[in-house]
Amino acid sequence: MSDAPKKHPRKTLRAHALVFYESVRMALGSVRSNKLRSVLTCLGIIIGVATVISMMSIVKGVDGIVAKELDRVGASSFVLTKYPALRVSFDWNKYRRRPDLTMEDVQAILDQCPSVDLVAPLLVAWGKTVTAEGNKTDPNIGMIGTTSDYTAIMGLGVQEGRVFTNLENRRPRLVAILGVDVVDRVFPYGSPIGRYVRVDNYRLRVVGVMEERGAMFGESQDTRIIVPMPLILRKEGNTRNLEINIKARPDVPLAKAMNEVRTVMRIRHKVKVYEEDDFELETRESITRAWSNLTGSIFAAAVGIAMISLLVGGVGIMNIMLVSVRERTREIGVRKALGARPRDIQRQFLIEASTLSLLGGVLGVSIGVGGMQALAAVTDKVPVIVTGFAVVLSLGFSILVGIFFGVYPARKAAHLDPIEALRYE
Repeated sequence: MSDAPKKHPRKTLRAHALVFYESVRMALGSVRSNKLRSVLTCLGIIIGVATVISMMSIVKGVDGIVAKELDRVGASSFVLTKYPALRVSFDWNKYRRRPDLTMEDVQAILDQCPSVDLVAPLLVAWGKTVTAEGNKTDPNIGMIGTTSDYTAIMGLGVQEGRVFTNLENRRPRLVAILGVDVVDRVFPYGSPIGRYVRVDNYRLRVVGVMEERGAMFGESQDTRIIVPMPLILRKEGNTRNLEINIKARPDVPLAKAMNEVRTVMRIRHKVKVYEEDDFELETRESITRAWSNLTGSIFAAAVGIAMISLLVGGVGIMNIMLVSVRERTREIGVRKALGARPRDIQRQFLIEASTLSLLGGVLGVSIGVGGMQALAAVTDKVPVIVTGFAVVLSLGFSILVGIFFGVYPARKAAHLDPIEALRYE
């Protein structure tokens, strides 16, 4: 048996830690001695990491708003539309040739679908100006024509006043429910209930005020005025395409109600058995999936741009490390002459490259997080949620870039001939 002394694991670990610490100290010393060069080298990393942080924060914020809005709708509601919702791309001409949805379709669903509880058609006329008592809004108001069932289907409430009565649902009565932004603009003082607003040539009596909904995608959802469906049809014409909001009965599965509506619509549109639907049935889940695909595509494009920046930053790190190897050739020769192993040299240069990249990652995270917080403080039109996952992911990518692009310079330094290195001037 050998009498060679065994290495104590704790001492070995301590020795490795000291070597690693010394390598980090030397790497930081090299970075400090060339501050401007180090920052310029990290510029690509900084831009890439800041881009990833910004896009992930914005996508996360918008996802939160969409989820909140869809939660209002409820799991038993769905929408019948002519066009698909939230598609990244689609054949516009194909969908444009589909037949419009009409009030006759609404009535057929009510009469022939026993699993359906509520049906609310929806028609929107944009670009309206609301005036009242010497005040007026900008021409950016959406006038929505629907019925009182719309609020129940969409999970909306009336904070003051009432919704439409059955008579107002059936006849073109001159009444309106206002969004809170419209109320603030035209009725700055006092309750608006019972007072009158004018839209185009119509003088409408205010019967209710919708609860505040806030902004979505940078656009206020409270710049709306809701009028009875018969009134907007008389004003805009009966040939306009509708959106039909539907709620299933609470005691039946959603799929059953959707199948009944699909069957009725295929019969009404004379769709053959082998042909696909010429309409869309969108549920909360399908809209969520479509939105995830859309934001996923946007995020993928942003990550692609960020990856190009990281690639440029990685090439910059490789270039500056090769310059560093050339500048420190004599130093490497001295260290090898004193007993430094190739892996010690390689470790030092890898740590230096990783330190440069990590420095860029930290600066990029600081800029990205700081920029997003400043944006959130300045405006609420861009929802922002900065997550720890985004920060960790960005820093991890920056370190990997440093290691990947630092391998070649580190290996080159490690394999320098010590005699030739000592002769280098």
